[in-house]
Amino acid sequence: MSLDADFLFSRLPAFYQSRDAEQGGSLRALLTVIAAQGAVLDDDIARLYENWFIETCDESLVPYIGDLLGVRGLYSVAGTPAFGQRALVANTLRLRRRKGTLSVLEELAFNASGWPARAVEFFQLLATTQHVNHTRTANVRTPDLRHALAMERIDGAFDRAAHTAELRALPGGRYNIANVGLYLWRLSAFALQGRGSAPAEAAHAGRFRFDPLGRDMALFNRPRAEDSVGHLAEPVNVPEPISRRLLHDELNALRQALVDDTDPPLGYFDADGGAVLRIWLDGEAVPPENMLVCNLSARSDDAAPHDWRRPPAQLTVAARVAGRPELDFPRDSARMLVGIDPVLGRIALPAGKVAAKVEVAYAVGFPGDIGGGPYDRRGARRVDEDGSGLLGGRGFDVALRVGAGAGALPTLAAALALVVAGKRTLIELDTDASEAISPMLVLPESYLVIEARNRRRPVLIGDIHLQGNGTTRFGLSGITLDGQLLLDGPLREVDLRHCGLTPARGGIAHTGSAPELQLVLSHCVCGPVRAQNALAAVAAGDSVVASFDLPRSALRIERCTVPGTTAAGELAAGNSLFGARVSIERTQQGCVRFCYVPQSSQTPRRHRCQPDLVVKDLAPALAAAEAVRVRPSFTQVGYADPAYFQLTSGTASEIRRGADDGAEMGVWNMLKQAQREANITQALDEYLRFGLEAGVIFVN
Repeated sequence: MSLDADFLFSRLPAFYQSRDAEQGGSLRALLTVIAAQGAVLDDDIARLYENWFIETCDESLVPYIGDLLGVRGLYSVAGTPAFGQRALVANTLRLRRRKGTLSVLEELAFNASGWPARAVEFFQLLATTQHVNHTRTANVRTPDLRHALAMERIDGAFDRAAHTAELRALPGGRYNIANVGLYLWRLSAFALQGRGSAPAEAAHAGRFRFDPLGRDMALFNRPRAEDSVGHLAEPVNVPEPISRRLLHDELNALRQALVDDTDPPLGYFDADGGAVLRIWLDGEAVPPENMLVCNLSARSDDAAPHDWRRPPAQLTVAARVAGRPELDFPRDSARMLVGIDPVLGRIALPAGKVAAKVEVAYAVGFPGDIGGGPYDRRGARRVDEDGSGLLGGRGFDVALRVGAGAGALPTLAAALALVVAGKRTLIELDTDASEAISPMLVLPESYLVIEARNRRRPVLIGDIHLQGNGTTRFGLSGITLDGQLLLDGPLREVDLRHCGLTPARGGIAHTGSAPELQLVLSHCVCGPVRAQNALAAVAAGDSVVASFDLPRSALRIERCTVPGTTAAGELAAGNSLFGARVSIERTQQGCVRFCYVPQSSQTPRRHRCQPDLVVKDLAPALAAAEAVRVRPSFTQVGYADPAYFQLTSGTASEIRRGADDGAEMGVWNMLKQAQREANITQALDEYLRFGLEAGVIFVN
């Protein structure tokens, strides 16, 4: 039965119904409010049944169900979709039945942290004198130098070479009888499953890059789910960069199996898990057997792009089964071989071959959900929905869709041509393609939102110019912009959520006067943010922003990394990293909390900031040494790098655990990595065999 206003109103006597209609329907309006509250109560009662089960209960109830099973309390990791405690509680009984086994330690590490893991017993890799009654043929003292893949894996998670004993404690020393290593992958693989276009090398036909921005970048494996708790992770189960050698061996084995008419040993191109990468030439899919793994780097450091190596036009594979003929690839003369380099993210066609359009699907590595990408931009919790990365569905006058299918427009340019000033317009981009566009938007008294569909990553190449008046509002969501956002004159609001503005292209610049403009950046990667005159407010959260130059403007920063200088009228900041001098005009207002701020900075009052805490009451020489010790260091800082502004494992604990919630300072505070690492250590006490010692080793 549906409890709504019509149902309640129909239960009233006809006399009251007619009198209410004569008097304007106030009684019906009251019943509408009552019905709405009744529906809320109805939903809550229905939810009570679902809350009995770990698979369907609310996230807040997971610890209570865990208490019933005696699961040790873990550090709370809330507000991030990267990790929850549900899996650990759900699998507790299954893990306890297999307590002490290697596969359980691997599963436990994943459930307690959310990071893909591989467990290794290091005594298996010790170089020992073997007993003749217990020989281990795979454990040879000297590795085979001709086995290139094995040499590539040395000292990694999939190393099979023998090592001499190490007496240092984990993780510094690994190879000892009592040591178990838990290799963890902190980077995530984001799969671009749409057919994004690959840009061609200018003036050089037949050469392309996977990245739509034309950058060299490593391709990552899309992890395949493991079949059972007893299965130990393999390379196809973890989000690691794709190895040239491993991919080369698989494609060679695939071609050999086609020649010999046998079943190929597929991993990266398994039909059940989906191909790790795909390529389309002029709309026609390239089969895996027509792909060749090549080193497509230039022949010398100063070589021009035309010196890329090219694949051969044809490849002949001889049969290993008697009576089978050899085969030439490609088997269809209308097709061509395609050279790919997963390390550099490059594509090359044979000499003399061209393609007008190349489309690709692949995966890239990144620490978390910022900057726009094929991830879920909805809020991690129901209370986060209003602050999520989706702006659509909020009463727009006009809704336009760009992409494929009925009713869709082919390009963003075609959609912008239909935008009328004075309207609330939503343009949804249901595509992963790239588009070169440089619109001049003049939208007085308008509200325009350009939003990527959830889990899509469209790329716009060019600058966006926006003009309006004091009521103009503009929003971008899930967009990668290889250009600047140029704002001119009076505006009311500019809201960017989960967007990536190529830092080298200039970021956001405002000219003219806009005393009422509120500029908001959430989960963004952006270049410099600049304004000629004072703005009403600028807010940035969970973002990487190259620098701020905002004279006389109020600036609020939460959980951000700012590698460049920061200049503003006022500042309120928390849990952030500032890489260069901070200069604030009005230091009597605002506060800087739990941040790293260079010592030469001029800021409002500071609360538990570094290096102020570690240098307090120290002699000048010791203070200088401590200031250097706590200086943040990053794994990579290039926009195309997978570990973008990720703190190194050697960064001081005052930075890695210096935020107000015990997590790290900076943009990756959202990942709660310190708590997740502590969860693993705490959970291991219950499942580790007596006499063994386990250590966490971060692969990336």
